[in-house]
Amino acid sequence: MATVNFSPLLVLSVILAQTAATFGLGNVAVGHAEPNPQATLDIIHARLTDYFVPFENCITMVFFQGKFSWATKRTTNGPIISLEYDIEISLVTGRMIYNKFSVLRRRNPATFCWATLAILPEKAGLLLPNEFHVFVNMPSFIYTILRSHYFIIVTGVENDVKSYLRKNIMFLRMYVAEVILVDVTKVDNSLLLFQYHNLYEIKKPVFKMEHSEEWYQIGCTPGECFDQLVLLGKNLSRLNKYFWATRGTHDANLLSGVFNKTDIWTMRNSRYAYQLITNLISFHGFFCFLILQDVLIYGLEDLTPFHYFDPMEKISMYGLGGHDFVMYDVQKYSFVSCYGIRENFEMLGALSSPFDVASWACIIILFVLVVLILSIMLRRNMSDGMFLIIAISLETSISLSAYETKFRRNKYPMYGIRTLCLVWTIFVGTIFISWYKTWFTMEMIVPTVYESPWKSVMDVEGIQVLMPFDLLAGNIINMVPQIDYFRYKMFYFDILVRCQKVWNMYTNEDHNFGERKTAEELVQKLKPHFGMDDNLRFVGNGTFSPMGSLTQPYDKSVLIDYPIQPVEYDERDSYGVTKRLQTCGKVALMDRKENIAAITNFLNDNQHHAKFVQGDGDSFFMTVRGWTIPRVRMNYVEKRLKSFISSGILTHLKVVYKLWTPSRLLGHYGNWTGPKVRPVTRLDFSSKVTTGFYVCGIGLLICFLVLLAEILKHKYVHSYFTGV
Repeated sequence: MATVNFSPLLVLSVILAQTAATFGLGNVAVGHAEPNPQATLDIIHARLTDYFVPFENCITMVFFQGKFSWATKRTTNGPIISLEYDIEISLVTGRMIYNKFSVLRRRNPATFCWATLAILPEKAGLLLPNEFHVFVNMPSFIYTILRSHYFIIVTGVENDVKSYLRKNIMFLRMYVAEVILVDVTKVDNSLLLFQYHNLYEIKKPVFKMEHSEEWYQIGCTPGECFDQLVLLGKNLSRLNKYFWATRGTHDANLLSGVFNKTDIWTMRNSRYAYQLITNLISFHGFFCFLILQDVLIYGLEDLTPFHYFDPMEKISMYGLGGHDFVMYDVQKYSFVSCYGIRENFEMLGALSSPFDVASWACIIILFVLVVLILSIMLRRNMSDGMFLIIAISLETSISLSAYETKFRRNKYPMYGIRTLCLVWTIFVGTIFISWYKTWFTMEMIVPTVYESPWKSVMDVEGIQVLMPFDLLAGNIINMVPQIDYFRYKMFYFDILVRCQKVWNMYTNEDHNFGERKTAEELVQKLKPHFGMDDNLRFVGNGTFSPMGSLTQPYDKSVLIDYPIQPVEYDERDSYGVTKRLQTCGKVALMDRKENIAAITNFLNDNQHHAKFVQGDGDSFFMTVRGWTIPRVRMNYVEKRLKSFISSGILTHLKVVYKLWTPSRLLGHYGNWTGPKVRPVTRLDFSSKVTTGFYVCGIGLLICFLVLLAEILKHKYVHSYFTGV
């Protein structure tokens, strides 16, 4: 029994006290003759507390029209909440109950559950077809999206309730709630009588399947009923695997046409069957086929689907309702451009590239320290110590004899100086020089590599970003194809929402000031086109009216100066995109990383002047991607999907699918068969051997100048002192 901090019997709302005559059923809304009303109430009074026993570990809510009389037999199984039917939404009773009771501390080991007992709903007129609220989703009830939720309908008109539950809208609103029917006209003094509603009825089972009915009768003692209900619910919930489908662009079931074009049975053991399927449907359809293929091959694709497996999309913080989200990855977009591209090395960069900045910093610090030590200890000019260390670093055969003589004359010990020079000779003059020569020689024949000066294209002043229509909006763009107004509206609305999110996220963070400023500018430019004020509320008409028709004309020149422009990869638009990129102005194409890699190879192979470079990890429009899965008991698709992800099969399927059906990018196939890197001659002016020649020439020039200085010094200084 649940342990809570209030009395087991709790009456939260008793508003309309009525007399015993009020419990008469009178004129029933469904129009069927009923038994004696008083006799029906007597049955409920006599047996109702017995129906509480199976749900003694649940939070139980009892609903009735008006004040319900418990007679002389009260229950000790709690907590019990007594409420009356309320179709108003002012109190939102169900939400209040959930917020209060779902966080209560429990001391018993039983599984937490909810139990809703709706007593005689037909008396309150809740089964009428013209009611605003579907019966099971009334605001006074607990949510039907909560798991372990038993919705028990206690009624005297069994057939009318069953007819009401057969409506299609009921299949969509039941979610994970388990509906149980109790007919008070059927009396058995020894057993409790339940009728369990099976949503997944299969009238014509096929091979290895059993017939399933819409209603299952359970007769049990109060102490055994709950276990039987749980077991029956698990067994029937597994049948949800036969009632899944995937939505396509025009067809409600994307897989329905595949079986009319492919003979699966004759090619089941061949990969060509799967390759043929990839040519007929998208990757999502192919992936959905693999998840459901053990169901589809038995000819059950004609069953009416209740649940849909939609394509991968970005996570939404609102509107999930009766759905769960299965995360796949965090998508950071890449970009390609030739604006401001530079080579990754110049003269100094070529010499320093074998080591990173930290390594060179340590070497310079040690060099300065050793020079200072030698200058102080030897009491000579700093240039002497500098020349000594440079000589050791370049040639290890340098001698200390000139310094040893003076030290011996002053009787200074030479052990410290010798040790210092020995360490420098071994580690710098030998090991360091050998590593440097090896790495530098290896890099001399590496072709030129180019780097983009941009870390994020969204931070570049005056940049114009091109991106596909469906990059941010996802699959919704393809749901209504070839309608410009809808496509442009969804494209820019998604940009508006994301920029608003970035703007609010980095309000108090100075290190993201650049992204916040960019997001604010993009939002300010889009708001007038959506008729929004500063709080993003619709206050007037704009380019995209909230109530505008999807088929109304759209003027593409309205947002022609906006920094982000949509593009397509079809033949009519790809040529223009290529030309805009080849101008090497402040223009960049943004897409997924794998698409940008293929586009970069194509662009670099088909032009001879500009160099296009790919930039990775632009996080301004970072997207958390995954699947929105309907909340279903024993969810078959969710289990299969998680197995595909965790085992790595999904990644393998993507590779195979792209090999069979490569995507068309800029009018060409994504798996571009041209060379991936522009051919270069190994030992030409594009390699680091040129830097070696320059260094050698500079060294020879320095040597010549030093030699000339020594000659002049010897000649004129000697002439000055000797007079010759």
